[in-house]
Amino acid sequence: MKLEIVSLLLIFFSVITIVLGIIKIHTYPGKIAEARGHPQKDAIEVTSLLGLLIFPFWMVALIWAYSGAVIGVLYKPEPANPEDAAEAAPATKPEQADFPTASSASAES
Repeated sequence: MKLEIVSLLLIFFSVITIVLGIIKIHTYPGKIAEARGHPQKDAIEVTSLLGLLIFPFWMVALIWAYSGAVIGVLYKPEPANPEDAAEAAPATKPEQADFPTASSASAES
């Protein structure tokens, strides 16, 4: 009886250790990105945690954390001259794309 309890405790401890080790390894890309000052460290962290479900995501996050590549335009660098900041800000809203609507489609027919 005592041997069975010790065996179950060892199995339980081993499973917990393995699960925590896997989670710790999957958080490394986010920690690397934060240490390197990557502007998309949060996205890298999410991608690395998605690697728990789909392993290639973790590899992509690790490469992304070390590369310093910025995917998409999520931020604007601050201009060195304050006068340039006023010129860089858009004065008007961006124009909307002209998508055909039901009324314009019937007018063309």
